[in-house]
Amino acid sequence: MIAPGMKKVWYHCGHCGSLFKEKFGVDEGRHCAVCDQKPGTGIWPARTEAPAEVHREVPAFDRRGESVEDTGRRAVRRKRQKNIMLRVVMIWTFLMLLAVGVHYHFIENKQEDAQLETVAGRMIEGTLADERIALLNQVLPECHQALGGFLAAGTPEARNQFVADPIETASKMASFYRDNPLPNVDLRQLQRVAQDVILVGGEWMVETRWKEKEGQVFDAVFRRDAGSWKLDWEHFSRYSEFPWALFLAGEGPDTAHFRLLVRQLLAGSEKERSGARLSVVMMAPEFGNPTATGVESPEFVIHRRSDEGLLLERAFEARSENTRLFGRKLPPMENEGLARVNVRVRREETGGVRKFFLEQVIACHWIDSPEVGYDLTRLKDDLFGN
Repeated sequence: MIAPGMKKVWYHCGHCGSLFKEKFGVDEGRHCAVCDQKPGTGIWPARTEAPAEVHREVPAFDRRGESVEDTGRRAVRRKRQKNIMLRVVMIWTFLMLLAVGVHYHFIENKQEDAQLETVAGRMIEGTLADERIALLNQVLPECHQALGGFLAAGTPEARNQFVADPIETASKMASFYRDNPLPNVDLRQLQRVAQDVILVGGEWMVETRWKEKEGQVFDAVFRRDAGSWKLDWEHFSRYSEFPWALFLAGEGPDTAHFRLLVRQLLAGSEKERSGARLSVVMMAPEFGNPTATGVESPEFVIHRRSDEGLLLERAFEARSENTRLFGRKLPPMENEGLARVNVRVRREETGGVRKFFLEQVIACHWIDSPEVGYDLTRLKDDLFGN
């Protein structure tokens, strides 16, 4: 304990922040040796000996020309900045977790696709029947669910969730069922009678055959869409932009695309059969009865060396050879001589005479795919000997 008046000690000035040495004790007349003002409160003394170096310490808000209120607002701003940074970190963490989840989901789908490709590729070679059966057993329950859900649904919106590419299909489905009835199939009497895996333009699909006890027979193709197996609706419905019979009668648009059956008209002599022109007729399929056909079109005369002629002639050759597209093992459903085509047809009427022209063979099958079915470049090379 230091007695008053016995020793000098260091004081701290509350005005300028300087240190000065005075006698220890209460002294109302004490002034700061630096700013010459009363130092304010108290007895600071911190030590009885002078420090090695004495610096004039001035509060930060004095040095910067800021007030205490300004300093308080800065603290609030700093707190807000910390909150913003915290939110940024949380959002970044959420996005990273989301990215990881999507990545793993993508990897799972890729692994499943790779497994499907490997097994299905061997299956087409006919070497691994057990793996073929295992693969079909794995995907067929989803195919059953898609077909059953579609047939049981009461509205277009409900049916749409069971088909592949639902957004693109929705408008087509709505317009199609305005002119065509929904297939009347009793699910309690429906059974699957055949199935296979096919490769369509690099995409693996499942082809199935179905039979109702009352006699309806039809096929359905399923494809992977958004991680699950969905119905290829355009193939299933034999989708056409307009009813074929009405189009032949002169109604509807002048040009439309159709899924039809085509048959070659064979002339009598060998010379006529191998001439420069190919004569065909086309007809609409009947759902549930593949051996029946609707109204036949007038005769289409097509140049054999045109793109359309080359594709149709190859389709007729494959039909006569009993060979099928995409490595299919299931036999054709239609009568001999009939081939499935997806075509664009134009109608003209002049002076009361109605004529039809085949504008394009879109595909030599009914599956919704950009794959034509046959390599047109190779067909041309074979024709001209290149």
